[in-house]
Amino acid sequence: MIESVPSLDVTLAQIRALAEARQLTVAEMLDVEDLAGRTGVPREVVAGLLRGEGAAGATPGETARQRAAFLCTRSRDAAGHPYRVTEIAEAIGAAPLVVADLIAGRAGNRPSDAELLRIAAFFGRGPGFLTDTPSQAVSRALQPVLRSLDHVSGGDMMAELADRYGLVSLSTRNTTPGKPLTRTQETLLLGMITGILSSEGAS
Repeated sequence: MIESVPSLDVTLAQIRALAEARQLTVAEMLDVEDLAGRTGVPREVVAGLLRGEGAAGATPGETARQRAAFLCTRSRDAAGHPYRVTEIAEAIGAAPLVVADLIAGRAGNRPSDAELLRIAAFFGRGPGFLTDTPSQAVSRALQPVLRSLDHVSGGDMMAELADRYGLVSLSTRNTTPGKPLTRTQETLLLGMITGILSSEGAS
């Protein structure tokens, strides 16, 4: 069962209101590159959606194949290497040519719906990753940020998160040596952690 997600307009309005109340920078939270990387929605489409524009509709089958191909090409293994076509094919029980054609966008050997679902599962994604419309996908990707904004007050955000999930400690470090994370960066990080911990708790 795919969990329903609020409309993108509603999600964006909530994020803007909560961010303003906490004096956070909304622009950093609505990172186009990050959202594209997490949803499989093209960067230009994400940018348009965040500006309030609509997205051209693809058929559900086309969307599912595009998102599955995105996972195959963009995902990396534990060593940071791209997955080989043969690895993916073996994991989902399909012929390598099926995966190769999917990645290349060829119509010759299209994967079945069951194979597409197995691709999503292999890369740790649920069915919604394949079936969400662009606006649903972006709204879903923003939910951890929204939850973090909604639950974290103006105090010590790291301490509150650690207390809520029973963590012993949390440590953060900016990519710039000696420069602490901004409050906005902390909120984004906590949104990601909250999303991971919430999904693990649900499973």
